[in-house]
Amino acid sequence: MKENYIDFYRGKDEEAFLSAWEAEHGKLSDEAIDDLYAEIADAVDEAVKNGTHELGESFSYKNVKVGRSDFNTFHSLYIFEESN
Repeated sequence: MKENYIDFYRGKDEEAFLSAWEAEHGKLSDEAIDDLYAEIADAVDEAVKNGTHELGESFSYKNVKVGRSDFNTFHSLYIFEESN
């Protein structure tokens, strides 16, 4: 099975997500952040493939908005940016 990855366009996009996540679910260690990002990557990949999420739309994971999604084919990863 192919591994899925995520990244954020800008540092502030990631900071906004992590702040919202920690407010909802508590503080994360660096290792826990890596695990969370792997879970999000798998979740968004599955949602795109089964048609429940469209790239360019806002994606949420466990009731926290991750951001507007895109896919970088060169690096083969999902990219998120803060959405209003």
